[in-house]
Amino acid sequence: MASQIKLPPRHTWVPRIFFREDCFYIIDLPPNDDLNAHAECNPGTLRIEDVNGNVLWPEGSRQ
Repeated sequence: MASQIKLPPRHTWVPRIFFREDCFYIIDLPPNDDLNAHAECNPGTLRIEDVNGNVLWPEGSRQ
């Protein structure tokens, strides 16, 4: 039996904006989710911001 990851309640998730060279998209994620892992799983991600424009995962770096 595979172990299950316990996620926080869906109502606590927050929108994150993923920017690519020619577009952007928004997905809701748990507030403390690993953005490095998301960027690695989505090649071409240039940066990730919150809805206030704060850069959470900068271009060309790993936090």
